[in-house]
Amino acid sequence: MNFTSSEFILFFAVIIGIGKCLRDLKWLLLAASLAFYLSWSVPCLLLILFTSLSDYAITQKMNHTSDAGARRWLLVMSMVFNLGLLGFFKYANFFLQNFGAALGVLGWHVGPWHYNIILPPAISFYTFASLSYVLDVYYERIPACTSARDYTLFITFFPKLLSGPIVRARELLPQFKGRTPATTEDVEVGLAYFMVGAVKKLVVADQIAPHVNLIFSAPIQYDALTLLLGVLGYTIQIYCDFSGYTDMAIGCARILGFKFPENFKMPYSSGNITEFWRRWHITLSQWFRDYVFLPLEIAARSNPYPMLRVSINMIVTMLLCGLWHGPSWNFIIWGGIHGTALVTHKVWTSLNPLAFLKNSKLFRFVWTGFAHGLTLGVVVLSMVFFRALNFSDADVYLHRLFLWSHSGTRLVSPYILAALFGVFLVHLLVNKDRNLVEELPQMSLTSRILSFASLLWLLVVFGATDSEAFIYFQF
Repeated sequence: MNFTSSEFILFFAVIIGIGKCLRDLKWLLLAASLAFYLSWSVPCLLLILFTSLSDYAITQKMNHTSDAGARRWLLVMSMVFNLGLLGFFKYANFFLQNFGAALGVLGWHVGPWHYNIILPPAISFYTFASLSYVLDVYYERIPACTSARDYTLFITFFPKLLSGPIVRARELLPQFKGRTPATTEDVEVGLAYFMVGAVKKLVVADQIAPHVNLIFSAPIQYDALTLLLGVLGYTIQIYCDFSGYTDMAIGCARILGFKFPENFKMPYSSGNITEFWRRWHITLSQWFRDYVFLPLEIAARSNPYPMLRVSINMIVTMLLCGLWHGPSWNFIIWGGIHGTALVTHKVWTSLNPLAFLKNSKLFRFVWTGFAHGLTLGVVVLSMVFFRALNFSDADVYLHRLFLWSHSGTRLVSPYILAALFGVFLVHLLVNKDRNLVEELPQMSLTSRILSFASLLWLLVVFGATDSEAFIYFQF
């Protein structure tokens, strides 16, 4: 069930209708979440239940022992279970293929190693959610959950299950424990979130997807202008597709009375790459900061060269972030580009070689425009590796783009041009630190009615009739 399907709308309406008759929604929400997951994969239901119940049992034991060694072994057990399952289902073939290729270089010629492994839906997202909970209990940041039902619901809660946001236990479990019914304001805000997300998905992302797919399927056939439009189109598509999903997830949860953290805050308004990662897929960025980067920093705190230490840890973190997205060298290169960009920005800001010009208004104006353009340039460049089918396609794409090749077909998509104009106009005109959806209940009744009417009009007039699968479902 896609959020944009009529089946999901009916499914969600039934949950709300039954929920009105119940005092405690948690059993209903757990049953609904398991049914939602079953609609995607029947065999993999046992896997997500194993992850939930094993980590629940481990943290219960952890909570009832003060022996540091025993707690450490319980943590290791959880990490072996979680990362082992993630590694097997998502990365086994990738490592086998690369190991076979390495043996071939050494003269050991072996046949292709590949196993037909089914990737369980949402395994990356629920594994990270469960890992963060176990780590937080281990470090005594939060108490262990005492209800197997509540913890299983936390892992499987259907609005955020397939593609996030990566809601942490400290954010959601207290809401399960002390839940208050959704207010009229919650329902209004939730509905607005859902409709905004649907507009991003159906009106923008799904309308430009066919042309973007066409260009990336055979980059050698198109000229440089078409390739530029293709990667700019994908930059818009992935933003509207993924932020659209998370807006709809936040909206569904809000209608049910639960609050999720924001996952996107106008990322294309960022003035540097560090700010971009504070505004793009925020919950994933914070996860890698708290559970990868900071532990690496603590482990390497004896390094006498702090800038070198931070730089290495940033690059390692972003390489792992790239690998998290998928078993492909393209994603690793994508992570390496962003890691290098983050390190470059860190070094630049620490040296601050142009500090003597900071009082010049002309310099600040020019530099602000240059910094925004450079940030977007890095993001767009990295998207070639993120979207290309393989490394050779990415190489051809960038080669023809940088040499500004005039050979090949020119495809000027009006959908991509309209999407570029609309999205960047919004990023230019709207304050990047405001959340207009959250402010909606404080607006006048006329403004609120016009807002909902405009969203509905966009969906009816311009919405795609056949919705594409959300991009992040593959991760």
